Amino acid sequence: MKPIIKERLKGAVSGLIIGALVVSGGVFAKQKFETIEVEYNNIKVYKDNVLCELKDANGSTIEPFIYNGTTYMPVRGTANLADMQVTWDGATQSVYLWDEMVPGGTPFLEACPPYSKLSCDTYLATEGQSFSMAGEKYSNGLTSHSGYALFNLNGKYSTIECTIGHIYNEQYEGKSVSFIVDGRVIKEIELEPECLPKKVSIPISYGLQLKIQFSGSAIGIGNMMVQ
Repeated sequence: MKPIIKERLKGAVSGLIIGALVVSGGVFAKQKFETIEVEYNNIKVYKDNVLCELKDANGSTIEPFIYNGTTYMPVRGTANLADMQVTWDGATQSVYLWDEMVPGGTPFLEACPPYSKLSCDTYLATEGQSFSMAGEKYSNGLTSHSGYALFNLNGKYSTIECTIGHIYNEQYEGKSVSFIVDGRVIKEIELEPECLPKKVSIPISYGLQLKIQFSGSAIGIGNMMVQ
């Protein structure tokens, strides 16, 4: 197909058209396959006057094409030329772009401190701050008494690993921590009376906003690491 120049081609275009429409800013909400006519016309892409090749996730070269008078380019190859990172979430059929990646094991509160909080205290290892849960010291986390904390994720993060537990008053019931991403509760951790701290993984899935809601007093979240 690729060597054919200035000739209309018929074909089912799936993953490429998704990426192309994201780059062009169009809205494509149809959830079905269509046969469309696209035109390959030996389109070249330059960055700073240097000829570039657009690559897919497997490293194969992908050529831009024209559809209904608009030129479309693959999202991954185009984003890579712009020095942006790309992630595809098949569960939500979403493409995420961002300028920087956060290395795995980065303390969450250092990479993304809360922009608003109520009845919450933060603890950073770099500041020598810590709190205790079940006789062990924890840092890089939060403690709260029925409060909340809000974070601007900027679509940069995949998962938060942390430990949640009582900081005191372990005999009280009805304690829990809810993780809310873009208005949707993605995980709720309940703390039974006298239970030991729980290690949990929170799939924040490159969301934009995170709210951590504490129900009950004297709850701690320690060792918050993000990737």
